[in-house]
Amino acid sequence: MPLATFENSPLELTTILLRHHGIHRGLWSLTVNFHVQGTNIRQDDLNGAAFPGALLAVRSIGIRQVDVPDALTVDAAAVNPAP
Repeated sequence: MPLATFENSPLELTTILLRHHGIHRGLWSLTVNFHVQGTNIRQDDLNGAAFPGALLAVRSIGIRQVDVPDALTVDAAAVNPAP
C-alpha cells in the first residue's frame, strides 16, 4: 500500500517540466510516447480461451515546443519567468 500519492494534470506536469529544465520562453505541450504490442491474452476462468489484446507501455513523458496554442499549451514566460 503506498504511503502517499501525488497526481498532476497535464498542464501541471508541463509546468513542472518547464521549471525543471529552466525554460523561460515559448509555448509548450506535454508529450507521452507509448509502445503498443499486440498479443493473445488467455483467461483461465474461460477454459483457456484466447482473445486478441494489446499491451501498452509508457516509453517517455516530455514536453515539446509548439507554434499554435491549444487547451493543453503552457506559456513558459507566464509560469516560469526569467530571473
